This record gives sequence, structure tokens and C-alpha cells, in this order.
Amino acid sequence: MDRDRYSDNDPNNEQYSDQNSDQNSDQNSSDTEDEIIDVNWIKDFENEERYYTMFYPEKARSIKVDFLYVNKHKEIEKISEKVLFLRTENKITKEELIQLVKENERLDKIKYKLVSVLIYNITLKHDELRNFLHGSDKYDFMTSLKNIDDYDLQSSVNCLQSVNNMYIIYTEEDHNDGKPKMANTKRVRFNIVDKKTRRRK
Repeated sequence: MDRDRYSDNDPNNEQYSDQNSDQNSDQNSSDTEDEIIDVNWIKDFENEERYYTMFYPEKARSIKVDFLYVNKHKEIEKISEKVLFLRTENKITKEELIQLVKENERLDKIKYKLVSVLIYNITLKHDELRNFLHGSDKYDFMTSLKNIDDYDLQSSVNCLQSVNNMYIIYTEEDHNDGKPKMANTKRVRFNIVDKKTRRRK
């Protein structure tokens, strides 16, 4: 009798083993559910964080460059563009500017003369976006370079990085009188919202 009694409680007994296995299975299932909940929470947080990241200021690593060529009749002959990958974040170096100007001063075997370098660097903060969209005329982010030198860019919110731009304007040299002439140019205000240009009065 004692042997049978102890045999029933023996951990090696098949019935005891089955019960123990069921308990372990339930525990593992509970742990798995907890892990799934944790993963979903993390994913939600990452998605939310990714959304707000677009409004964080970010240093410029590249900038789009537009080359505008003006002919002798003071008409825009051609516009071309490229992307300049900056050697230093938030900085356009003098060497980079000189290289851009020299490499693009010829078009269809015609040499053009540099007239102006304009840089559009939008510096809005996330809490200014609404005001900008309802009254962009109050903001002016265009700078005309007076000298070819290093230029420090300001960080822009992530979602507006692609709006930053550099404009290099050339004019065709007139050799009729042996002296190159500068084209008569007016300051142009670039409206990013409606993608039109407005001349300042």
C-alpha cells in the first residue's frame, strides 16, 4: 500500500507529468501574449515618432542647384539643375561654389558670364508653418551672395529640406563692341507656395 501511495505522487508518474506540462504550456502562452503586446506598443511608438520627426530641424547634407542661362536678348535660354552633395553639413564652401560656376559656365559651346548666385534657405520652425502657409509674403528666405565665399546654411525642418535651393544665373557675353555687357536684372521673389515668381516693386 505504501508503495502504491508513493507511486501516485511520484513526479515520474505519467499523470503528474501531464499536469505539469499543461501548467508550463499555459505559462509559456501567457509570456508569449505579453511579448506580443510589448512589441505592438513599441511599433506604435516608433510610428508616432517617425511622424513627428518630419518636423524636427535637420542639417543640410545636400542642396539642389538650378543654373539659369540668359541670352543676349535678356531671355532665359535654358535652365538645368543638379544636386550638390555638401562636403560639410550646413555649409557650401568657396571651393564648391567656384567648381560649380566654372563647370557650368558654357552651354552649347557658348561661354556665359556669372551674374548672380542666390540661395533660398528656409528656416521656419514647426510652429511657424501654419502662419507661413497663410501668409508667405511676410517671409523672405532668399539671400544674394555678394562674394564667392563660404556660406553657412541654417537647419531646416525635415519635411522642407527639399525646398532649399541655390540659383546660379549666367548671361551671355556680348562681344559686338569688344566689351562684355551685364544683363539688366531685377530682383525676383520666389513664392514657394504657389510656385510662381513675383517681381518686387
